Amino acid sequence: RELRLRGLKEHPDAFTSAHDEEVAKPPSVTAARLAPEAGGRMWGAFVDGTLVGAIGLLREPRVKIRHKGEVFGMYVARERAGQGVGSALLAHLIGEARRVPDLAQLTLTVTETNVAARRLYEKFGFRSFGIEPRAIRVGDTHFDKNHMILFLAQP
Repeated sequence: RELRLRGLKEHPDAFTSAHDEEVAKPPSVTAARLAPEAGGRMWGAFVDGTLVGAIGLLREPRVKIRHKGEVFGMYVARERAGQGVGSALLAHLIGEARRVPDLAQLTLTVTETNVAARRLYEKFGFRSFGIEPRAIRVGDTHFDKNHMILFLAQP
């Protein structure tokens, strides 16, 4: 929870959740979101026992769109940026996703101005399939979101 709150505070343009809203929620809300029955999985990166990065995968429960997974909540602590933590997290998630029966593609959104994150996703094969203008608003500033996809198997 603390790492997530830190990410929301440091990078309000990168997440659809707002720090002030999330900090007001009790820890039980976070626990419920991370519970196995919630339909998602989270992985963390640890350095010397300290959580420094996280990434999540949400599988669609409805039968017609169950072939899709959504990457969410990617964050690496600022002091660990550029050290391969994000690459390790993303590589692990993709490897795990490839082992899920009938999961054929992954999608994610990245703030269009976050060039480093977009390049990381592209390095792993994600490709843009559209830009959503003014997808989020932080104060009076709007940010576009780049929708990206990775096919786990050829369609």
